[in-house]
Amino acid sequence: MKQATLPLVTAALLLAPPSHGETMETVTVTGSRLPLTALSANSSLSREAIERINAPSTVALLRRVPNLLISQNGGPSGPAFASIRGSEPNFILVLIDGVPVNDPTNSSGGGFDFNQLDPALIERVEVYRGGISAIHGGEAISGVIHFITRQQASSSVTLEMGGDEQRRGNITLANPENGPYSALLSVAAAREEPSRFSEYDNQQVLLRLQAQGITIRHQLLFSASATDRESFAEDSGGSRLAKPRMPEARDSKQWLASWYSEHQANATQAWTARLSWSRHQEDSDHPGIRDGVLSGIPPSDIQSDYRKLDGELYHRWEPTVDWDLLAGVSAKHAQGENRGSLDYGFPVPVDFNLTQETYGLFAESSARFGATTVDFGARYDAPSGFGNEPSARLGFGHELTPTMRLFAAYSEGYKLPSFFALAHPLVGNPSLKPELSRNADIGVAIDGGTRYQLQVSLFHNHYEDLVDFDPALFLSVNRSEVTAKGAEWQGSVQLASWLVLNMDATYLDTDIKGTDSQLRRRPRWSGGLHLQAELGAVAVAISADSRGEFHDSSVATGPVILDGYTDVSLAAQWQPSEKIQLSLNLDNVTGERSESSVGFMEPRRRARLGIRFHL
Repeated sequence: MKQATLPLVTAALLLAPPSHGETMETVTVTGSRLPLTALSANSSLSREAIERINAPSTVALLRRVPNLLISQNGGPSGPAFASIRGSEPNFILVLIDGVPVNDPTNSSGGGFDFNQLDPALIERVEVYRGGISAIHGGEAISGVIHFITRQQASSSVTLEMGGDEQRRGNITLANPENGPYSALLSVAAAREEPSRFSEYDNQQVLLRLQAQGITIRHQLLFSASATDRESFAEDSGGSRLAKPRMPEARDSKQWLASWYSEHQANATQAWTARLSWSRHQEDSDHPGIRDGVLSGIPPSDIQSDYRKLDGELYHRWEPTVDWDLLAGVSAKHAQGENRGSLDYGFPVPVDFNLTQETYGLFAESSARFGATTVDFGARYDAPSGFGNEPSARLGFGHELTPTMRLFAAYSEGYKLPSFFALAHPLVGNPSLKPELSRNADIGVAIDGGTRYQLQVSLFHNHYEDLVDFDPALFLSVNRSEVTAKGAEWQGSVQLASWLVLNMDATYLDTDIKGTDSQLRRRPRWSGGLHLQAELGAVAVAISADSRGEFHDSSVATGPVILDGYTDVSLAAQWQPSEKIQLSLNLDNVTGERSESSVGFMEPRRRARLGIRFHL
């Protein structure tokens, strides 16, 4: 009966007809489901900002999010490395329209391939920095990256071309939102070939159907993408050092379908239900890496398949105008498979098949006491194969003045070991324990309206029982204990009515207890400076993203320290008429030769030209 409750209640909500008249306001919240919550370290990019940046990929777009560290390990065609406050990439929960899309079957332990999502299909990006397992469950122990797909769009056709054989296109068709029903179809394609060893090809389609009225809103979303790419394998030493001189080929497909329904029962109460299904398949042909300073990696041919069905149902109510409450249930059924072999001169199979179910209860409360807001979140998950896992978050906000706010938060969370770490026949360990986290931050935010904004925060994160590879045992084990602490700063100032300056900086100090080893790709200093100008029909943005020296490693070199670098880019748009918009992008304006990881050089100076027709 427990397994049937969620689908039945969801179906009942979905069958209710939309009311006519004024429609409900759509609110998307990443760090909490309550409007009064005293959230601290939040950043976002609007659709207007996404179009102004006009990034060639979602990885490049995320570089413009303040205090988020991201790069591509295998050049423009390789996998992405994302980190929030010194965390591992798989400590970040990635959502698409509220649906978790992390893949625990891959060797990174549950990260997300950002190459699967085209910027043309994104309405908004929201990033929450800090542990938030109490809200979203066990994969969000360092933060959340939430992509909200296109919503209020006009019909258009966009074409681009540029250096490195860049070809991009997007067709978006939307009906006018002048009634209770709306529909949007968006199709995007992108291709580039930075070198003869690197190639990227992606196609994606998004379909959204909505029905909404005064008290109810339904949304059906379907997305599918296919990505084929080649690049030198991670840790191979890239174009400078890779042996053999053969790229790794990865062909992947991703499907996502979700139904969301919200019903406003009365002025103080609302019900929300979500049911989603996702699948990610990948074929990987790895040429292997010959021995160098470190031991090499054998060639492999592996196919992975991850399928997930999950949903949640929650009820929100307002006992008073200064007090919000929320309670709900969630359920997830996931299955992951690997098929293939490693080549040690003879084939060694790497097959596994693992199924996992998780049921959860969660609650949130947020209350305002004059100038002070206090919020609390708690969650209790029951994952199959593990003990029950509680997580909690406590937040505090206080308005010191009408323009200055003090905030603080403390959270405790967990992350289940990935399917790869649990079940891989060579290095998997079914006895692994969940990884644990304790996160705290405190800061101050100053809001001067459109004239200026400033936020400064200090953070301290502690992670225990991290999953690590023991070469002596040739097994994944729980042993690492990591501390990451530092400071974040971001601000904006309007220099003139037509000119805005945005700035951000992060200082990070990490320590792996009991060892002299260093975390890779975490510079002590990183930040950005972005200047935006609006001159009538012309908009220009100049951006400089910088990072200091950082530790890295490859099979060829072992641990090394790479020089820091600054990437300068320019984006310009000109709208000569209501129906036509022209764009120009210059990437790596200074032509700086830099390495994002050992042997992988960032592309040289290159340009893109584009045109958009509004239909």
